[in-house]
Amino acid sequence: MLLDERDRALWRALASISERCQRLLRVLMASPPPTYREVAAALDMPIGTIGPARQRCLGQLRQVVLADEPLAGQLGGDFS
Repeated sequence: MLLDERDRALWRALASISERCQRLLRVLMASPPPTYREVAAALDMPIGTIGPARQRCLGQLRQVVLADEPLAGQLGGDFS
């Protein structure tokens, strides 16, 4: 039950970041993980921008998680 709550909270956090970042992170979370070439084709972006964009998007998500103390506690990581 706690895992379900955590997952719902994490999806809510993801929904609060930019739509572009949501799309990128969702594509990158696919299983099996896509290649950067596949990501570039799916999102119509240059391959060289994927890594930096990923970092910015994870930064946005990190800020949302840090602002939600209960979620940050559930995830149990160092997000600083």
